[in-house]
Order: sequence, then C-alpha cells, then structure tokens
Amino acid sequence: MKRPALYIGIPYIVGLLIASKFDILSWSVILLTAFGVFLYRRSVWKYVLLSTLSCLIACCSYWHHEEASVLKQAEFAGREMVFSGQVTQKNVYSGGYANYILNGVFQEYDVHANIELFIEDDGLNYGDIVTFSGIPGLISSDYLFDRERYASAKNIFLYFDDFETGVEIIEVTPPEKETLHSVIYHWRERMTERILSHMSKDTGAMLVGMLFGDKSNLNYRLKTSLYRTGIGHILAVSGLHLDFLALCVTWLLTKCKAGRKLTFLIIMILCSLFVICAGETVSVKRACIMILISQSAKLFFRQADSFNSLAIAMLILGLENPFVIDAPAFWLSCSGAFGIGVLADFMTRDMKTETFYQRFLKNLLSFGWVFVAVLPASVVYFREISLISPLSNIILVPICMISMVMGVLSVLFGCTGAAAEIQLDIAEVLNDFVMKISAYLAGLSWTHASTDSEILLFALFSGVILVICCQIWLKSRKLTSISVIFVLVMTCLSVWIENAYQAKDLKIAVLGRGTSCLLAIRQDGDAILIDVTGDSYGANYASVYLEQTGIRNAEMLYLCNPKIRSIQKYDAYLTFFNTKELWLMKQTEQKMPDLSGAETHITNEKEFLFHGAKIRISEKQIQIRYAGKLFICTNEKTEIPEIPDILTVYGKSENVQPECGFLLIPDGNTCYLPDAHTYVNENNLEVTISENGFCRVRRLYGGA
Repeated sequence: MKRPALYIGIPYIVGLLIASKFDILSWSVILLTAFGVFLYRRSVWKYVLLSTLSCLIACCSYWHHEEASVLKQAEFAGREMVFSGQVTQKNVYSGGYANYILNGVFQEYDVHANIELFIEDDGLNYGDIVTFSGIPGLISSDYLFDRERYASAKNIFLYFDDFETGVEIIEVTPPEKETLHSVIYHWRERMTERILSHMSKDTGAMLVGMLFGDKSNLNYRLKTSLYRTGIGHILAVSGLHLDFLALCVTWLLTKCKAGRKLTFLIIMILCSLFVICAGETVSVKRACIMILISQSAKLFFRQADSFNSLAIAMLILGLENPFVIDAPAFWLSCSGAFGIGVLADFMTRDMKTETFYQRFLKNLLSFGWVFVAVLPASVVYFREISLISPLSNIILVPICMISMVMGVLSVLFGCTGAAAEIQLDIAEVLNDFVMKISAYLAGLSWTHASTDSEILLFALFSGVILVICCQIWLKSRKLTSISVIFVLVMTCLSVWIENAYQAKDLKIAVLGRGTSCLLAIRQDGDAILIDVTGDSYGANYASVYLEQTGIRNAEMLYLCNPKIRSIQKYDAYLTFFNTKELWLMKQTEQKMPDLSGAETHITNEKEFLFHGAKIRISEKQIQIRYAGKLFICTNEKTEIPEIPDILTVYGKSENVQPECGFLLIPDGNTCYLPDAHTYVNENNLEVTISENGFCRVRRLYGGA
C-alpha cells in the first residue's frame, strides 16, 4: 500500500470537515459513494474500508468533543460563575487593559475549560493561578475579526469581560516554581524588549514577528504591506523557520561527526523548544511534526515522503483538537506545505536547472504552484490576496532570511553587547529595505485583489474539483497545468463580468458596533466615508470594508462628530486609500490633527453629486437620492422631511418610526421585531440600489 497515511489522515480531516458543517445525514452520501467505488473496483476494497472508517471516527470524535466542550460550556453563558485557572498567554494593550488566556476549571461544576479574560492590566504573570468570579459570554465573531474560529482552534468558547459585566479577582497565587513553558515565555519577553529598545519601532516589530511569530507590535500599515506583497507568511513561524533551524543544526552536527540517533534527538529537542517559544500555534506544530518525520526517516535509511508526512501531521492535529478544522491557520499552513512539498515539486520535477535563468524560472514556477495551492484557503479566510507573491517571495524572502539569521545570532548573545548590536543594526537595514519595497508594492492597484465576490468561491472551488479530476483521470502534468490556467482565467473572467454588471449599482454600507454608525458609499471603484457618530472603531470598520470590496479611492471622509482620536485612527487606517478631502461637519474649539494628504474643510452642511447619486450631509442627518429612491440616515430626534425608501436610525431608538421599505436600527431597545425588511440590533449591512431602482439588503460577514 503506497502512502498508507493518505488513506487515514486525509479522510479523517474530511470527516472533521463534514461533522463541523453537516449533521449525521451527510453520512448517507459518504456510504453511498464508498459503496459505488467498491462496486466499480473491488480491488480497492481495503482503501475504501480504511478511509470510510477513518472518516466515521473523525465525525464521532468531533460530535463527542462538541457535546463535552461547546454545548456544556454554553450552559454557563450569562450565569455568575467562579473560575480558577493558570495564565497560559498574556497580551497587554496600549489602552491600559490586558487579554489573558487561562486553563482551569469552573469550580461549581468541576468542568475543565480554556477561557479568555479581559481586564485592566493588573500585572498578572505567565503561570499565575487566578481565581475570579464573573458572568461569562459565548465567544462570537464580528465584522472586524473572526474571533470564534480563532478561539475554537485553541479550545476556547467562553470569555469574561470586566468592561461588559464586571470581573472580581478573588485570589492570585504565583507558581511555586517556574515550569519550562514559563522559563521560555519570560526569556522571549526579555529578548523582545531588548530588540524593540535597540531597533526602530517598525523594524523591531518585524524582526520579533519573524523570530517568535508575535505580531502584536506590528501596526496596520506594516501588516497590510507585507500581506499585500505576499510575504506575510514570514510572520507566522512555521516550516520556513523550522527547516532553516534543522538545516543549520544538521550541518553543524555533520561537521562534528555526530551519529544519526544523536542528530535526531538534538533536532527533536530544539524543535520542541522552538514550538513552545513560538506559542504552540497550529502552523508551527504542523511544521514540527513534518520535520521530525523527515528526520526520523534517516534513522531507518528511508526517504521521507512529503505527502505522507503532511497527512500524518494533519491526522495528529485533528486527533489533538477536532476543532482545528475551523482554524484558518490550519488550512493555510497545510495548503502551503502541500504546495511546497508536493505540488510544486511534482509539477517542476523535470525542469532543467543548469543556468541561472533556468533556476530562476523553476523557482518562479514553484512559487506559482504554491500560490495556486494556497489560493482557495486565502480566498476563504482573507479579505485580499496578493497577485505578486511568486515574484516577491523569490526576491524578498531571502533578504528576510538573512535578517532572521542576524536576529538569531543576536539572540544567542542575549541581545546585549557590541556583537549583538551590530547584528541588530544589519537586521534593521534589511527590514527597512523590505518594508519600503512592500509599502510601495502594496500601494499599487494591480499587486492585490479583493475576495468580495459572490461568484468567486463557486468558480474557484468548482475549478479545484475540475483540476483534481483531470489529474486523477488523465495523469498528465501538461494537461493539469492547462486545466489550472483555464480555471484561473475563467474565474477572473467571471469576477470581471460580475463587477461590470454591478458597476452602476450604488452600495451603501452601514457599519459599526452597538449604536454607532458609519456609512461607506461606493460605486464603480470609488467610495466616500461618512462617520456619523465618531466611534473610535470607525476607522477599523472603514478599512476592513474598503479592503474587502477592493476599493482603491476613498475620495472624501466626512466626520459628523469630529474627535481627535478618530482622525488619528483614520490617518493610520486610510494609508492606502488616497483620501483627498476631510470634512468636519461640526464646529469645534479643539485643534484637530491633519489627515495625511487630505485638505481639511469645516462646514455645517454639504450637498454634492457622487456618480449620479445626490448626497446631502449635515451634523445629524444624511440623505442619499439615487434612481428614484431615497435613503436617510438619522437619529430619532431629528425630523425626517419625507418618508424614505430606506431608513437607518442610529443611537438610542425607542420611538415608533415611520413606515418605509427598509428599516435599519442598530439599537436593540426598540419596539420593533426583526423581519424581512426590518433589521433591529444589527449593523454591518450593505444596501444596494440598482440603476433601475431595485433595492436589496445583505449582511456583511467579516473574519479575516
């Protein structure tokens, strides 16, 4: 049986995927398919039986964990509970509050759980045992962040928030002695502080991300630049880092003439320590498993198979935590490993590498195949995808690797002393170069594309099935390459036709959280932003929406309730969107900061045309007329001049509103109940008014 792990690992992951999306009725499809394969080719009955059993076990495992963890903990939401647990992760934010992850038990019910704790920074340390009381809530996603998927991959389903329901700390007990995890954690904190104190803020944050996978110090502009350029994976400690570590250790031990067993033992210890140092993320654990499988093959004079190793790694991760199937990091890491170790190697195996140009072409095509492998997961989990990642990976990743080597050498010196400072200075120059190139490329419209297309997922995943069938039946690399090119061309053509068809539609997004309100109005690739309430998160929502919809120009920003903090955040988050004008719709005595590259105006009322839409803005009301339809956004205390077709009421809304076609009320304390045309206690909706006057509303789902 060739590659036996494939017939266990891959079906196990398929079973987890089925269990997470469907109920037990989906098993009828699996069994009928297996029975059909058995009747068609009885010679493969062993493979069919093994794969079916693996898939069934995965489904049962997922449903069991769901019953024991998710559903059990869901009963505690909204009830006063006492929890006691050990701090396993800590993030301190600039606003004076901290986010802790604790592993422990609910004392009244003796139920084990991982939970998130949001409180003011009380100086809790890694390893402290904390007992507190509070009211937990179920973790849920919002438009800004797919928090539910991120947390479930860590077996976290509940959170305590001191700012929402209050948390009372009962007891804090420091650990009697430091564990290996705490020693590594505190060492990493010291190294991080020393790197950031010597290097500039951005270059130091980038080096810390490359060394430890810690992205908490990276600002929005830098992260966006790296991901748009296609090299954001250098910040996720995974195969690239561990392969480099194993290569260096193997070379050093070979020079020292160490035996195979000693070499494997040392690599296993170093990789395990590295996994702990990197925060035990899904990607680094997957890479560690594959590295150890590859190294162990040398003990038995065998050749490791990347596809087999990947299947085993996926199986182990699925057995450890069935909810890993919901983690974006799992799919991105595994698809990247498949692209590098399997697909790219298979498709470029016969290419010549005698000259520099032949080697460059092979490397470029290899990265191209990696891009193809990662593309489906990127479309599902990211708001944007990089179109130049094959080229940028060839040019910029080697520079990042040199910078990483300098960082590793500096860390070996404890990041102190003349030698360490020289290495950090070299890393700073290299990181600064990569940052400047990335920022320039990120500002070009053709280097990236948005994933906000209703037809994109269907076209892409239909194409994936077509390519797989083509390879299985025809077994031709040439025909497989042609099928991939055909799928990519047809997908791009479908998206282009969809965008061209909707080019004349006016889209009005109602964004924000709670009773806050931000309007993003777009048409034909241009947009204007109207921040109605001045919430501090307005800039975050604006940038997410503009990224996801592929907008290049946010021509004007209107602040109906201008605040210094809001303008500062817009200045940071609208870096790549070419904002030309800033309008303050309210007189203020405070000195407002400038928005980079934008002219500032102050007025009480503004009326203008935007791609055929007549827009009128005042401090407390926005009116938009297009294709014979009237959209009004107002608070309930402001008089409405006429009954609109679409009405949005922001802020506290307790009074009965006039009847209209669509009623959007972010506040839940109203006399209305949601129905097909009334949206109560909801935000992040997009209203579309077509050229012929047809209106529809859709919910916006975030999570990248």
